[in-house]
Amino acid sequence: MISFDHPQIQLFYQYLNGYAPVSQTSFEEFLPLIKIRSVQKNESIVFRGQTARNIYFVCQGILISQWMDDEANVFVKNFFVEGHLAGSTVSMLTDSPSGFGIESVEDGVVLEMNYQRYKEVIYKHEDLKNYYIANLEQNWIIENERRQISFAAENASQRYLSFLNKYPNLPQRIPQWLIASYLGITPTQLSRIRKDL
Repeated sequence: MISFDHPQIQLFYQYLNGYAPVSQTSFEEFLPLIKIRSVQKNESIVFRGQTARNIYFVCQGILISQWMDDEANVFVKNFFVEGHLAGSTVSMLTDSPSGFGIESVEDGVVLEMNYQRYKEVIYKHEDLKNYYIANLEQNWIIENERRQISFAAENASQRYLSFLNKYPNLPQRIPQWLIASYLGITPTQLSRIRKDL
């Protein structure tokens, strides 16, 4: 079993405590579930149409959720950077095929846990329930609404500035077309916006 003092485990523990205070005793119940997994650049860890079973905590690297239409256009739904959870949550909650795939954009390291067992541990502890609720509120309600408002109310330049505010280091680490796809614009439009700024 992985030790509580392992640097990547400590990163995950800090993440939980960023939402609500979690005791070491409660947290240590996750340890038997966690696998430390290396991921390669362009490796798919969830395929579109697959029923997702695992949740991932990004220790190093960048994951994206994306799907491709019939004309091979790629649509980026989300970026998951170091210190964040990634997964096809709707697929895991509903036990149904995922509407998107999750892929690694660069070599990295993730913590992998079975989602059902992760939730079983959470339901046993009041402090973990508090973390889980705060995490869902922040990432599913508040962030989702911000993104919807951004797409409805902001022009492409404003959306790019919002993106930079949220992910200041990503433009140096990932292909520009992925950012353009996330913003709902073409790479040429993004290039123009960057020049103007």
